[in-house]
Amino acid sequence: MRIFFILIISLIFLQEITSQSIFERWHKTDQLIRDRKIDEDDAIDSIKLYVKLGKAEFKQYGIAGTKRSDWVFPMSDFTWYSYRADGKDYKDDRFSYFQGGEFKGHPAHDIFILDKDTNSLEDSTGKHVPAISMVNGIVISTYDRWFRQDYLRSGNYIKLFDPESEAMFYYSHLDSVFVKPGDLVKAGDKIGYIGRTGRKAIYGKTHIHIAYYKIEDGEPIPEDILNDLYRSQSRMKKD
Repeated sequence: MRIFFILIISLIFLQEITSQSIFERWHKTDQLIRDRKIDEDDAIDSIKLYVKLGKAEFKQYGIAGTKRSDWVFPMSDFTWYSYRADGKDYKDDRFSYFQGGEFKGHPAHDIFILDKDTNSLEDSTGKHVPAISMVNGIVISTYDRWFRQDYLRSGNYIKLFDPESEAMFYYSHLDSVFVKPGDLVKAGDKIGYIGRTGRKAIYGKTHIHIAYYKIEDGEPIPEDILNDLYRSQSRMKKD
């Protein structure tokens, strides 16, 4: 009787695992990486598999990936913006994706809006500024439960898989998150609102933190995309 009970429980567990989408599993693995509860080699092997299966799933949607020359600026509906340190804030020399939530360095760019009263609303419009998907892709992982006593440095965030370049985009310090793991998004879609969430960001300026990690043999490697941001913003002005 005990063996039969164990068998039933095992089958239920197996069914739960197999019923999860590839991106739900990627989300759970990414949470383990964030919380440093998974061996690095195991994480790398998992990401290798997720990239392969994720590209296959994206292909089933029948839409093209987004060429780098067509990337979209990561926020919209703003009247003013500026880069931290004029775009010289990118630093990846001490960074490893597997450092988890307490990563070192700043392999990203912070883009500020005008919000002198720090209420996460743009001063000139009194409205939230949307975070925008830069490419056609699928959401890998999200976090939307940040509160002031939360330990997470990143605050609310979204990680987005770009099948075209086998990479991920990382948006953090968001005020709100509109998407969940497994959601298909298209370039230009609104995926959240930028804000000031995160252990240190809550005392700073309202902004979006945007990073790009090229996935090489299962390891997300940061890459500076400042020129891509300049180019996408220049196209926005023309449009």
